[in-house]
Amino acid sequence: MGRLIRGSLGLLAILIFEFFPPSEAHAQKKVRFAYPSSADMGDIPSLLAWDELKKQGIEVLPTFFPKTDLAVQAVVAGEADIGSAAGIAVVKAVESGMNIRIIAEQVRNEWQLVTPVGFKDPKQLNGKRVAYHAPITVTEALVKWMAQHYKITPNWMIIPGSDVRAEALMRGQLDATPAEIGDVLNILSAKPGQFHVLISYAKTFPQLIGSMYFARADYLQKNAATVESVLEAILRAHRNSDERPASVKENALRLLPETKPELVDAIAAAYKELRIWDVNGGADKERGEASIKFFEESGLLKKGAVSFNQSFATGPLDKVLSKIGRK
Repeated sequence: MGRLIRGSLGLLAILIFEFFPPSEAHAQKKVRFAYPSSADMGDIPSLLAWDELKKQGIEVLPTFFPKTDLAVQAVVAGEADIGSAAGIAVVKAVESGMNIRIIAEQVRNEWQLVTPVGFKDPKQLNGKRVAYHAPITVTEALVKWMAQHYKITPNWMIIPGSDVRAEALMRGQLDATPAEIGDVLNILSAKPGQFHVLISYAKTFPQLIGSMYFARADYLQKNAATVESVLEAILRAHRNSDERPASVKENALRLLPETKPELVDAIAAAYKELRIWDVNGGADKERGEASIKFFEESGLLKKGAVSFNQSFATGPLDKVLSKIGRK
């Protein structure tokens, strides 16, 4: 009799599952995420968000690619669902016909052009060795803008990785390079009095988008609830870092063990001053259009080839902000 009851209950469970399948909110979700480089300070909020999402039944599976274009290609090809990459890389992909959209900002433009102290004017970099991360990246856009603005022709070099370029600069293998805040502080502390920031791009172009979160347009349509959950977790992490700067140091030492403890406080302070992690997601129309114009003026984007509406999909972010409020 017991065996018959258990069998009937099993059949009932199957029938219930077939007629009343679990909703998206309760089903276990997996999101494949593509990073364009190894983990660094800018990734801290997203890494924290993945931990929170796991508690909600959403497992984020990150892959760290060695180059920006590989992360973009992974999302385009359907090998990843969401990714982060330089805003210009995503906009260029849209220009070439790729069906991807920017949904929020990961980090604001934080780049600083570092040189030996002997360089007092960007015009002195004419013919000198200037390195940037890779073609179609924010670093290329910034140094190409500099070349046009100051009417100079540097000796261009491509060296992936802000930390790698920082090391090359300290070894005398470069004359200038854009570096992330953490690498700038590392250079200045390791070689006191020998290097300085010649151009603070972060202050010169505060409207410029930096690294952005993006996804395929079809993925956004089919997985709206999941995308909104991801963005909400990220924004909450941004806001927590803004409200509790001390937590940045704690999380950096835990998540990025190679980070120098003596530099973390200075990095966190600089991030807060420049609002590197935008508490409202940073993908608004004003900044998006200003950035597209900058990329056009830098020569990386054809004028009029791409509009804000073609490159950005702010619907999911708008829904999250209507839920948690703007700050």
